[in-house]
Amino acid sequence: MGKLQKLVCINLLLAVSLAVAARRALTAQENVDRGRELFSRNCAVCHGAFAQGGAGPDLTNPAWQSGVTDAEIDEVIQKGKSGTAMPGFAEKLNEQDRAEVIRYLRSLSTLALQPTTEAKAPRVEVSAERLLSSDQDADDWLIYGRDYSNQRFSPLKEIDRHNVQNLVPVWSFQTGVPDGLEATPLFVDGVIYLTTSWDHVFAVDAKTGAELWHYKRRLPEKLKFCCGPVNRGVAILDGTIYMMTLDAHLVALDAQTGRTLWDVEVGKADDNLSATSPPLIVGHTVIAGVGGGDYPSRCFVDAYDAKTGRRLWRFYTVPGKGDKNAKTWSEGSAKQGGGGTWMNGSYDPELNLVYWGVGNPNPDYDTDARPGDNLYTDSVVALDPASGRLVWHYQFTPHDVWDYDGVNEMILVDLQQGGRQIKALIHADRNGHFYALDRRTGKFLFAKSFVRVTWMKGFDSVGRPIINPETIPTLKGVTVCPGAAGGKEWNAMAYSPLTRMAYIPAIENCAVYVNNGVAARKANLPEGESGFEYLPNQAYGKFMAINADTGDVAWQVKTRTPMAGGVLATAGGLVFTGDPEGRFTAYDAADGQILWSYQTGSGIRAAPISFRLDRKQYIAVLSGMGGAVGGFAGAGAPWMRDYRTGDTMYVFGLFSPYKSSTEKQDGMALRVPSRTRADVSVTRAAGRQTSRANSVRAADSSLH
Repeated sequence: MGKLQKLVCINLLLAVSLAVAARRALTAQENVDRGRELFSRNCAVCHGAFAQGGAGPDLTNPAWQSGVTDAEIDEVIQKGKSGTAMPGFAEKLNEQDRAEVIRYLRSLSTLALQPTTEAKAPRVEVSAERLLSSDQDADDWLIYGRDYSNQRFSPLKEIDRHNVQNLVPVWSFQTGVPDGLEATPLFVDGVIYLTTSWDHVFAVDAKTGAELWHYKRRLPEKLKFCCGPVNRGVAILDGTIYMMTLDAHLVALDAQTGRTLWDVEVGKADDNLSATSPPLIVGHTVIAGVGGGDYPSRCFVDAYDAKTGRRLWRFYTVPGKGDKNAKTWSEGSAKQGGGGTWMNGSYDPELNLVYWGVGNPNPDYDTDARPGDNLYTDSVVALDPASGRLVWHYQFTPHDVWDYDGVNEMILVDLQQGGRQIKALIHADRNGHFYALDRRTGKFLFAKSFVRVTWMKGFDSVGRPIINPETIPTLKGVTVCPGAAGGKEWNAMAYSPLTRMAYIPAIENCAVYVNNGVAARKANLPEGESGFEYLPNQAYGKFMAINADTGDVAWQVKTRTPMAGGVLATAGGLVFTGDPEGRFTAYDAADGQILWSYQTGSGIRAAPISFRLDRKQYIAVLSGMGGAVGGFAGAGAPWMRDYRTGDTMYVFGLFSPYKSSTEKQDGMALRVPSRTRADVSVTRAAGRQTSRANSVRAADSSLH
């Protein structure tokens, strides 16, 4: 055979091979398309249109797919799964149909988020009993506020006021997700679980910083939320992670793989609802709140069965017919009265009560649109976790027209009052007051201002504020203190049972409020927006310690920028917090001296945690400015307009010096650099004096 004939034969064989391959690819694609059609018709109602989970679990998760065979999937499709809602499809799908559905599912795995390392997450189990004793678990951080009391106090004390200057970063983890980090991570048996904006969840190896799995929510195009696409964390029970989402869903994820187990709708974007904070686990019930109070909405607290996602009860924060407090609203105004429940709750197992903060009424600034106290907005409600029944309530700001909310954390403490010990809750409200209430009954114990306050003149005998009528927003505008961010934003304070002090990230920022609402319409004035604007260049922050038994200020440190990061107190005599300019700082819990600081590169809005791994204590914090920065800074702190974004979790540990072989021979030890000093003004209320505190060097960022 000549060369030309050989070339023709080769080209012919190549063409046939390509045609066969193309036909096989077309057939495979046809099979996938057929599988997609069968899946959409029979399975999507439970597993979601993209098989990423709904009432049924996620079927695209790579970890799950790698652990199950085609034969096992076929058997479940054919026979169903006992003890679940999964039915059998033997009569509807023949063997060929089932094979095509399986091919389609296998094709989806290639499109799912793939692991970035070969590291595998361990199986973790956090029982309801373990959550109940979380206050005794020094090693882990199992609940948003560490335990049900929400104190954010770690009993670990390896890192203390004497060695904190040796704190250095051990590793950092970049999420790669924009728009800020506000979450308190959980640490459970060697794994850190953190969330980001846009509803991502990461599981990270706490020893190495390696990603174990990554969940990314597929969000709809239509969303309605306030103050950034943020998420503040997750909850855990048994082997399941629970997260609330921007589209107001409650999602259950397998803690080992990140696979969706179920996904239930809590509210609708069409009703102006969203969710950004972690739920609270009580027994085998998942209790959750929603956002939406800044828009026409009617908000609530919900409870769901932890295994199935079935809703158990709903408590509306704007009362309806049959509730005696419905009369605190004018006719028709309650239907869209707001009352968001967008933060996390506390729980007293002995009293069996859940305490939840309720946000502002809607519309925010228009006093004429909703005459009355507008219960249960700007309140704390004590609920029976089994039924959602209201046991008691206390309203911090009746008829709120300054957007003060009431959602800030409720910390459960036992206070010393007149020689008696009282089961109390303490609360630093955005309205500028530090409150103490009897948590058994809701009885008012005391309230004292911790920032400048002009909206009220004092309290009556039962703890009702006496409103200053000159601060009600008008068309011309009135100046009110504090402004809409309040004396303290949502960022969590901490309490130390050792010092009996609460540590507050405070804001001094007054504002001019304008009401262009009902009264303006009646006067036929042109339409305009109601709202507020901070007084230019007058804002600043304070990091404060308040005696919880009395409400008196023990010490405070003034900061250039309003404080907007959460707080951690430890048994080492330390308090940690971050600021909007990126500094992560350790203070002496007793007197407020700055003992250590580290520049993270971006502002800090999250709260730090402490945990112990391999008998060593660590501190972790998320750094990434985002959310409603203008909401607490604005014109009052204009330098924050050009803030640096970020997306990093830092983990810090004590520097461990070692000796090289040469140093061992010479008998030399590695020396830690000595302190540097900087002036920081600290006001101590007790002595009413200003002193100079030492600022210890920023940590050496290199490990040896």
